[in-house]
Amino acid sequence: MMRDMTKWCCGPDGKPDFDKMTEYMERHDRTSKYDAAGWALFFIWVGIAWLAGFSLGVGLLGVAAITLGMQAIRRASGVPVEGFWVLVGIGFAVAGLWQWLDIQLQLAPLVLIGAGIAIFFWRVWPKNSGQAK
Repeated sequence: MMRDMTKWCCGPDGKPDFDKMTEYMERHDRTSKYDAAGWALFFIWVGIAWLAGFSLGVGLLGVAAITLGMQAIRRASGVPVEGFWVLVGIGFAVAGLWQWLDIQLQLAPLVLIGAGIAIFFWRVWPKNSGQAK
């Protein structure tokens, strides 16, 4: 965090730039507020879904909407989007649709197989495997 802060808070000469410091602190403060708002909406939604007796599919779709919506708000506000939470939101959306549509095929094994294939091609199989070095 310190390296990130010095990058944002110092001018090209390495001396403190107070305008940059203020901008950095405001962005960091916004990020914390967005995180807190996302968690608050999550707990409110889970409580509403539980009390109303919504199906698991509808509950998961609501969580997906909150997760992806908070990332969209971050992007619109100039705060960096967190790729992990975008993937989590997409996962909640897929699982929610899966439950809501009552698809009989099991989802978890397919997700595990897909994740394994993705990791293999992303990290194990080099992009330039057919090229001479």
